[in-house]
Amino acid sequence: MKITIIGHGAWGRAVGQVAGRLQHEVAFLAHSDTTWPGPRPDYVLLALPVQHIRETLTHLPPPGVPVLSLCKGLEITTGDRVSQIVTETWNETRVGALSGPTFAAEIVAGLPATCTIAAQTDELTREFQAILHQPSFRTYRSSDLIGVELGGALKNIYAIAAGTCHGLKLGQNSMAGLITRCLAEMTRIGVQAGARAETFAGLSGLGDLMLTATSDQSRNFRFGTLLAQGFSPEEILPKLGGVCEGLPTTRAVYLNQAIPADSKPIVTQLHAVLYEGVPPIDAVKNLLGRAARGE
Repeated sequence: MKITIIGHGAWGRAVGQVAGRLQHEVAFLAHSDTTWPGPRPDYVLLALPVQHIRETLTHLPPPGVPVLSLCKGLEITTGDRVSQIVTETWNETRVGALSGPTFAAEIVAGLPATCTIAAQTDELTREFQAILHQPSFRTYRSSDLIGVELGGALKNIYAIAAGTCHGLKLGQNSMAGLITRCLAEMTRIGVQAGARAETFAGLSGLGDLMLTATSDQSRNFRFGTLLAQGFSPEEILPKLGGVCEGLPTTRAVYLNQAIPADSKPIVTQLHAVLYEGVPPIDAVKNLLGRAARGE
């Protein structure tokens, strides 16, 4: 198979290596490219920062082949998921998403990893699965495209929150409680958007959340840790060595009026820290000081 990956960052290169192990012919395009390399590919994989996707696709002619998103985020201006952006921009409905607990460096090292692939039809999901599945990169199928995309996007928000908890040295009790409530919040947001609750108990939900909300390999976690230490977002970003998807995704979810405010208290407080100058410790007090309620 001929596979073109749009995006040549660490994650795109890692998945390209996975495809190469199965003897697929892999080519890369950069964000600024405007033409396809050589013959039309059989599949296109997207590995770009989400805020660049619409512009990039607008400058490329639609390839007319299935597209698999490797991206984890939401577009700020619209709140759209990546599959929606692809369909709107390229008029392509054969779109899927891959998500799960997968750090690029470990994939490149050949360490075992598991993830979920979703698309709107089982046939298309099986196609995507077939081009990547192998013992060191085990893939599972899902029919919940909305849930898989939202799980991958929302966990970045909560990884920042967890990093902030870590940076404030609030203890292991606080961290366990926070991650549990983050999972409840992301599930609630997902269900309101049409996803299935059980999806968030899987690899693209709980699995990815546990990885990115507990590891220094996660740029979002490191961002939160530095935020708690008093650095501003503008000071932190150059230190990360890559994109922090949780930052724009927090903005997108906060601005989405279809999500009621009482469904996203953690997002709301994190947004206040990131965009309104509220000190992290004050946001913690605001969350802890809310009225008692049922779980």
